[in-house]
Amino acid sequence: MTQQKDIDGIEPVRRDAFAQRTDTGRISIDEAPLNRLVLLVAVAAFGGIFIDGYILGVIGGAVAPAAAELGLSALGQGLIAASALIGIFVSGLFFGRIADRYGRKRVFFWNLVGFVVVSLAQLFVVGTWDLVAMRLLLGLLIGVEYAVGTALLAEFTPRRHRSVLLGSIAAFWFIGFISAFVVAHVWDADSWRMLLASSAVPALVVLILRMALPESPRWLQAQGRTTEAQAIVSAHYGPQYGLPLAPTEVARTRLRDFFRENDHRTVIYSGLFWFCQVGPLFAIFTFIVPVLEDLGLNSGFSTDLLMNGLQLLGAGVGLWLLPRRTFVNWTFALMVVLLVFLGGWAELPSLVVLIVFGAFVLIITASNSIQYVYPPEMFTTRFRSTGVGYAAAFSRVGAAGATYLFPVTLEHLGVSSTLLIAAIFPLVGFIASLFWAPETKYSALDD
Repeated sequence: MTQQKDIDGIEPVRRDAFAQRTDTGRISIDEAPLNRLVLLVAVAAFGGIFIDGYILGVIGGAVAPAAAELGLSALGQGLIAASALIGIFVSGLFFGRIADRYGRKRVFFWNLVGFVVVSLAQLFVVGTWDLVAMRLLLGLLIGVEYAVGTALLAEFTPRRHRSVLLGSIAAFWFIGFISAFVVAHVWDADSWRMLLASSAVPALVVLILRMALPESPRWLQAQGRTTEAQAIVSAHYGPQYGLPLAPTEVARTRLRDFFRENDHRTVIYSGLFWFCQVGPLFAIFTFIVPVLEDLGLNSGFSTDLLMNGLQLLGAGVGLWLLPRRTFVNWTFALMVVLLVFLGGWAELPSLVVLIVFGAFVLIITASNSIQYVYPPEMFTTRFRSTGVGYAAAFSRVGAAGATYLFPVTLEHLGVSSTLLIAAIFPLVGFIASLFWAPETKYSALDD
């Protein structure tokens, strides 16, 4: 939220007991009930994140047949798996900034056009670098979803519903990820190009939905276009509602303003906690089959389906978000314990390994729910897409690095040492959260 508020974890005063007023005497949209527009924005955002999960998950089913046909090494497989994550890093740095400057709606729409085109372009890959290039472009587009989709949904959603709707984004990511797993299981391995291109179908459906979305009234207000903003609010929320108080001076934001006007601890932490959550997540689940086999578990369809079911359950558990600071602290701590247990004790009974690994899957997926809630709450409308995009970019450094190196460490060091190395991620996240995690749960977006 504001630059230095709550940085030491002090919980702000709750405002549920009264309706926050605007400078025109109307009730703030922060206090409004859900309406059809909010639900449409939510579905459009959920659809985009479903596609993201599908695209990042489907490579797990395509990488083995692609490796056999193209003759890929372990490093080549890691590069293809990580290339989309590298693209997210690049686009997170730039497209969030573009959305803050030129508007949410335009970027949000054309991003889906890109998904359709690039998904279909994967039908024509003939070599390693073709596939890397396509996955890199898809990563660029996914980064836009993180930067713009979460910001747009946060800006339309009333305060008391924000946790559930933003937290639901993670559930839809895992639904997309699991859908890719199921589709890949029944798909003919020789048609791996068609498998990769199948993401064009949900992208086209979501593209049609996004045609009906208006611009974010909060963004319009931040640009000084208050008449347009109020017209959208009156039409969709009711004439009794208005936008919260905002600074009267409208200034064009520059990238250096983002780093200068926001507390450095908030800026760093917004990406660091995300970095520490997704590093082990992407690495382990991209190469889930060899991980399960090295742990002595049957990697057949039933076991894989159980793991994916636990991911979905974890995403559902994550909707019950505790105060943000408490949530990140205990989930990081549990991940450290579970990874150290799995990596530190060899030759455990299969049932014990299954239970502990299943608990890890549940906790790490539950922890991911906060990634779509926390960063939008840490920054004001003026910097929200820039801040979320920066946090997503920061996080993908860890995800891409871990995914790229994971098959190499697995091959040379074995699963036990690899899981102990992976435990460093949540350990760093836990220490950072103790000192820097803010509490934003009960705050209005632009306090």
